Amino acid sequence: MKVPLVFIPGLGADSRLFLRQKKAFKRCLCASWLEPKKKETLANYAHRWAKLLKLKSGCYLAGVSFGGMVALEMARWVKPRAVILIGSCRSPSSIPLSLRIAGLLPTWPRVSKKLCRVFPITSGYFLGAKTKSQRDLLIRMFLETPNGFAKWTVEAIQGWKGYRGERTRVYHIHGGKDHLIPLRRVQPDEVVLDGGHLISLTHPREVNGFIRQCLQRRTPK
Repeated sequence: MKVPLVFIPGLGADSRLFLRQKKAFKRCLCASWLEPKKKETLANYAHRWAKLLKLKSGCYLAGVSFGGMVALEMARWVKPRAVILIGSCRSPSSIPLSLRIAGLLPTWPRVSKKLCRVFPITSGYFLGAKTKSQRDLLIRMFLETPNGFAKWTVEAIQGWKGYRGERTRVYHIHGGKDHLIPLRRVQPDEVVLDGGHLISLTHPREVNGFIRQCLQRRTPK
């Protein structure tokens, strides 16, 4: 692969979410989250992060969940060949209202982390984990996420107007059993029928195959 592929993790995750992608794609970058500024919008955050990463036109941006939303905003400035959404969405309306409201509660990060510790099996099921090792990794990443960052992401999503651009090619793969962004609320190009929310970790064969197809497609002039 000659063109760099940039992976952006979701909320409560980091580069460990892309363990199998890093092995499959040699020229890839797994970005580490940038600390947001107070009251920073998603658009401004994405612009600032893209400049810090020195992303160049012609790359591919692949984002999981919230990372996909960031990738779509980055595309306004970076002008990538394509954005690849993995268990993500183009509009905040794709996230159930109940979750968006719950996320606005000031104490939600602490409460969510406590529930993860008390009910690890249920938490792992909600995120789509298929094995104990996957569940443990997902919970560990979430517990290590700073509460301030977790609160900011929900506020940023609330103020996000969604993706409205037509010039950037967008490809989308989604889990058929995604509990966070239900399949009925999105229109992906490909569905992993038994996949949950974090299919880059739980279904790497399907996700990596989809990414390869995206990289091989000709970009229209």
